[in-house]
Amino acid sequence: MLDMDRLPAPEILAALPIFPLPNVVFLPGMVLPLNVFEPRYLDLVDHALDGGMHLGIPLLRPDPSLLEPSDLALPLHDPGDDRPAIEAVFGVGRLIAHQRLPDGRRFIRVEGLGRVRVLDEHPPCERSFRQVTVEALPERGPDDLLALDVLKAQIERMAETFDEDDRQMIHTVLDLDDPRIIVYAIASLVPNVELMHAVRRGRPLGETMPHLRLQQRCLSAKDADRRVELLSRRAQTLIHLLDESGSFPLSSMN
Repeated sequence: MLDMDRLPAPEILAALPIFPLPNVVFLPGMVLPLNVFEPRYLDLVDHALDGGMHLGIPLLRPDPSLLEPSDLALPLHDPGDDRPAIEAVFGVGRLIAHQRLPDGRRFIRVEGLGRVRVLDEHPPCERSFRQVTVEALPERGPDDLLALDVLKAQIERMAETFDEDDRQMIHTVLDLDDPRIIVYAIASLVPNVELMHAVRRGRPLGETMPHLRLQQRCLSAKDADRRVELLSRRAQTLIHLLDESGSFPLSSMN
């Protein structure tokens, strides 16, 4: 948990409602908009509104045959029935906006507060949506500040391929006071730059969406230094790809 004073109450952690998604890794510090229309998740939103405003957003685990060994080694929660398996470490957030739409849908925004790990799942007969018992995972900033500075320099290098507005946004992120949030923001940025590069070059992404796998590895990492290591290695590979494709402006090559 990024800030322990924002830790959900014990009764919420004991029965946290979850909204599993196949295409989102919910990172701390992230604000996630969701268009809610399935009846069970409309019930989940009402439940959250009535008691604490918190929910968890785990990533659904893809078919194991599609994953690399490093991803298979990540903590997994499999309820052992017809409910799909989820990544055992995921983001927990708080509703910060809620709008009822005329057609019955809800538009919500969820702010990522930190990470949790599943300990157990409640029987499916209790609610229309899934609930799990979780433990909050504390967050420490990186100890190796030199490695963080190297990663930030790599991000500044990649930002040379962005337009002016995006470059300003990147520099705003890198100037944040909290290095924990900086690392998670970079975890959101690096895989998406890689995704855009692959799309532009017409490369297939595959069924496992590799940008999500990197984000999940960062979320599951034991500490911020490991996150920095994962991101710096991927950033360096991406810089090499951008360089080979001629994406950097000529002025930056001097």
